[in-house]
Amino acid sequence: MSSHAAEIAIVGAGPAGAHLATLLADQGRDVLLLDPKGAWEKPCGGGVPARAIREFGFLLEQERYPRKLIRRVRLVSPAGKTVALKLNEPFAIFSRQVLNGVALDRAVAAGARFVRAAVTDFSKDGDSWIVNADNAGEKLHFRARFLVGADGAASSMRRKLIGIFPKKDLALAFGYNVDSDPMSQADEDSGRDEEVLVKFAPAFTGYIWAFPRPGVMNFGVAAKLGERSSDELRTMLSRFVSEYYGGKTPDSDRVTFFGAKIPALDASSWKKLKASGDGWALVGDAAGFCDPITGEGIYYAFKSAQVLGDALDRARTEYKRATDSYERAWRVEFGAELERASQLLPRFYRGRIFGQAFTNSMVNIARYHRGTAAILMRLLVGDQSYVTLKRDLKRNAWRIL
Repeated sequence: MSSHAAEIAIVGAGPAGAHLATLLADQGRDVLLLDPKGAWEKPCGGGVPARAIREFGFLLEQERYPRKLIRRVRLVSPAGKTVALKLNEPFAIFSRQVLNGVALDRAVAAGARFVRAAVTDFSKDGDSWIVNADNAGEKLHFRARFLVGADGAASSMRRKLIGIFPKKDLALAFGYNVDSDPMSQADEDSGRDEEVLVKFAPAFTGYIWAFPRPGVMNFGVAAKLGERSSDELRTMLSRFVSEYYGGKTPDSDRVTFFGAKIPALDASSWKKLKASGDGWALVGDAAGFCDPITGEGIYYAFKSAQVLGDALDRARTEYKRATDSYERAWRVEFGAELERASQLLPRFYRGRIFGQAFTNSMVNIARYHRGTAAILMRLLVGDQSYVTLKRDLKRNAWRIL
């Protein structure tokens, strides 16, 4: 058995964990980053909103990491009406393997120690943590003063520290990655390789999407856990993919399937949500930081890592002060907005306004009114407040009426 020591151990090398490792290593901390896979293809659309690009400019600094810049989004209402939105600022789409690689490469370059190993157990020993891991049968033993869980919605860290997410706090996503060849020329000719397509379905708390990635079309569907069966979601998605390709079904050898649970916290869960405790903290999906309306979590992965990194930097080794500061800061920085999104979730997808489904009204009005279209564009890039969303839409709608 190999034994190692570090000041801070981070479990999970996705965007949240790897970015936090970079920040802490830049502070001169002794940081250990543990993950059994490293950069891998996580089930996810891979969309990085414009505000994430603005705040975390390193995401686009290196041309060697392929991505698509998206400047156009087409929305389809439950009634089949469409509106095409040209974005003032583009957002980026990465494969998750590439995006994870961007963050992990920066962490290693900053001086964080990356160990490709799966954590099997951990426990508190005085003012330290003992972390046991396995690397292809090799037993590893680590000791750290502070422990961070960045291992996703199914976090084993969260499970042991405070318990798993209840069913009401999760959404279920299914998807296909379709190799662009030989249909890529058709996509390029139509301009679809630079356009995101989002479709809303009747009586459905979620949406279906088509995201162009470099060399791959990413299709997916997401809904609150338990609302629809797995078979129903797969059927919806298969029909959408077939319609996208004009009634054709891509050859099976060009298709890979994925499925995952993602955080979508119920409105009642935010007040009692904890993201830290005695010598530990959670970031990203492991903490539940994900937009319940859009399912977007990449921005919150990087942002929660930044907030925790700043708290640790100010407090140094006074970890109680650091976690207290982190709890206050994440609620101010983005928690209140995510809580409001949770409150709006049922009204957004199942509510009614002007005598019809909210998503129908939203798309219909945007087709004819620039002000409403601008609100939707801000929503897509993460710049529209959920607190004022309905008021802003109504205000613009009355103008056009």
